[in-house]
Amino acid sequence: MELTVGAGERLALVGENGSGKSTLLRVLAGLDVPDVGVVTRAGRVALLAQAQSLGGSVLEAVTPPALAGAQVAFDAASAALSDGSEAALLAFADAEEAFRLAGGYDFAGRAAAVLAGLGLDAPARADRLSGGQARRVLLAALLLSPADVYLLDEPTNHLDADGAAWLRDWILASGAAFVLASHDRAFLDEVATGVAELERGTLSVYPGNYSEAMALKATLREAQARDFEAYRRKRTALDEERARRASKARSAGRYNHRRSSDGDKLLAKGKAQNAQGVNASVARRLERQIERAAASATPKPHEDHRHVRLTLPPVVPGPLEVLTVRDLSVARGAEAVLSGVTLHVRRGDRVALTGPNGGGKSTLLRALLGELPHAGSVTWGAGLTVSLIGQHGEELLGLGTVGDALLDANPLLTPHQLHEVAAALEVPGGPVLPLSGLSGGQRTRLSLARLSVTRAQVLLLDEPTNHLDVRAIEALEALLLDFPGTVLLASHDRRLVGRVATREWRVGGGGVRED
Repeated sequence: MELTVGAGERLALVGENGSGKSTLLRVLAGLDVPDVGVVTRAGRVALLAQAQSLGGSVLEAVTPPALAGAQVAFDAASAALSDGSEAALLAFADAEEAFRLAGGYDFAGRAAAVLAGLGLDAPARADRLSGGQARRVLLAALLLSPADVYLLDEPTNHLDADGAAWLRDWILASGAAFVLASHDRAFLDEVATGVAELERGTLSVYPGNYSEAMALKATLREAQARDFEAYRRKRTALDEERARRASKARSAGRYNHRRSSDGDKLLAKGKAQNAQGVNASVARRLERQIERAAASATPKPHEDHRHVRLTLPPVVPGPLEVLTVRDLSVARGAEAVLSGVTLHVRRGDRVALTGPNGGGKSTLLRALLGELPHAGSVTWGAGLTVSLIGQHGEELLGLGTVGDALLDANPLLTPHQLHEVAAALEVPGGPVLPLSGLSGGQRTRLSLARLSVTRAQVLLLDEPTNHLDVRAIEALEALLLDFPGTVLLASHDRRLVGRVATREWRVGGGGVRED
């Protein structure tokens, strides 16, 4: 595996969950040592940590340790100037120089801009933040640490559209190099200058942004498929001719002297021996030609057989009027999260819920399901089955095995179909495997499998792409486009919303408006 990141380059790192993206970033950062090979770094490299304990205020959490130490020394040296000694003056000069080199004079302004862009409050207690907020604090700390190469692992997770736009602009304005492991296709299209894809242990690098790189990959795969098919046809012809020559050589070797007169026996035997030698020689020459062709042949393109298409009975479509909401209000303590919301959804609508973090998208979905106290009325169409896909797999709570999870989505699945779907999930235990034994990637594929076999007429999805890789997001996109029912989708994924949604509700400021 070879990879070079040049100055100012912005390289997208993509691949399935579990393919090794985070491991590669740790190796590039010097936190892990490669088993084979060498990593050469020029300049300062900064890695966005996956998790880290936070303390103090948000501002303190994002202040680089070197700057924090320089600030303490500078403050102490400033206080010591009162004695007027030469030693105090020299100490102050040294401390002031260290503070300046650490970026102390402009740090307050830079920190204010970064925290505002990521929606963070400088004086807030860092140890009391939600998981998404803590993740944004770690991103802010990284961006405020001077570096020549930034390694960002899923930097847009937990960012709303405004936060992602701010990060995009910050990256484009920076002169540093970036390696961005991300599943956000729209973001990668805006910032990436190249794409490195990890696939089955192999790293392939393509020029351009994500869409350009994937189009080039598809073109190369098509060419590879054509070359392999040409080789296969040539190989088949060579194999058939070699077999024919070898058969003729064997036939000639079985010379029957009784079929020739006494005068012709010697001549006939010579002809048979000559035919045997010629055909055997040609057969050997063809064998060598086959070996040379195989050595230089284009390999067969990888084919993914994990998608299972089951023949399922059609779902009853349900009523035309799916959902009517009148004057819905939801409060959190004394604060009104939603107020006076009136909505109407008809069968076949695919509604995207967009808006800032904390604007009330998840609250609205939970209120529609009756999981939160609310004022106003929520009326679902008669006989509808509604299925929720939560941010953290809440829909799997209380279910024991893979089979239980699939049957919960569709009780009509046969044992044979359960095994088919479980095989596509690549789980060793099949339908009887406990959910606790699933990896993160397997749980992701299970959620997609549940969507593909569901009997529900209405799907409510709350940030379903947060833990999906690009391939899984594209599979989800295809599933939703094929889904015959109604979809309410809360998401910050602009590409998914743009391709799937037929309507958009903007949630925030206590209300919902249709864009």
